[in-house]
Amino acid sequence: MRVAGGNRSRAATCAAILVVLLGVTVAGCGGSSDGTTLPARESAPDYGTVIDQPVPAALEGLPMTNQHGEKVSLGAFKGKTVMLVPFLTLCADICPFTTGILLQVEEALKADHADSKVEIVELSVDPHRDTVARLAAYAKLTHAGWQLVRMSPADLAEFQHFFKFTYVRVPEDNPPSVDWMTGKPLTYDIDHSDNYFVIDPEGNERIVEDAAPDYTGKLSPKLQRFLSAEGRKHEKHPPQPDWTTTDGLEAIEHVAGVKLAG
Repeated sequence: MRVAGGNRSRAATCAAILVVLLGVTVAGCGGSSDGTTLPARESAPDYGTVIDQPVPAALEGLPMTNQHGEKVSLGAFKGKTVMLVPFLTLCADICPFTTGILLQVEEALKADHADSKVEIVELSVDPHRDTVARLAAYAKLTHAGWQLVRMSPADLAEFQHFFKFTYVRVPEDNPPSVDWMTGKPLTYDIDHSDNYFVIDPEGNERIVEDAAPDYTGKLSPKLQRFLSAEGRKHEKHPPQPDWTTTDGLEAIEHVAGVKLAG
């Protein structure tokens, strides 16, 4: 059973902040949950941990806005298998690898004509900076064809409470990273857990993956430019435990009940 996620930079600092601010016990910023607040789980393969709990109707109805400025919600995707992935567009460490993997997942779904049955939703954990305009620019830059969404801080906190991922605002590195969109130095960072969640067409959470993405292949030059020194280190030595494109596709297969050639 997988109950802790991949490691991230400033793990000790982030853990201390989370203990104070969130009142929970964590092993570091890479882990989304210690499993104690979730229903009983079964042992699962590399694609995550099997779980079966309904997503509350109130949560399904919380409004999101995607990169096109359209209002969506989890409930709007009923009838499809949903792969929900927390991220932020200004992440310079792990998120570029997540994007790289999701590009491969999207390509495999299209090749198998299964893209109409699956909705990939990347949810920003940085609602103050990830505006619709920024999400649109990120989608254009990375060629992400899935849903990039933002929520109000209050609604995002409701999602965090249910799905048990973590995110916390922390000081920016010194020297600070530069905003890829504005060219200005960043004033803060967001440390967050590395997860994905797969929700079945009926609206039940079925797979929880608490691990860092392990991208295989050559990252596109545009995503490569996002990487900090820590990100370049993780490119060569991914944090453990990890998940790959194959793991993501197998999680979707498990929940959707389809076999994907990818």
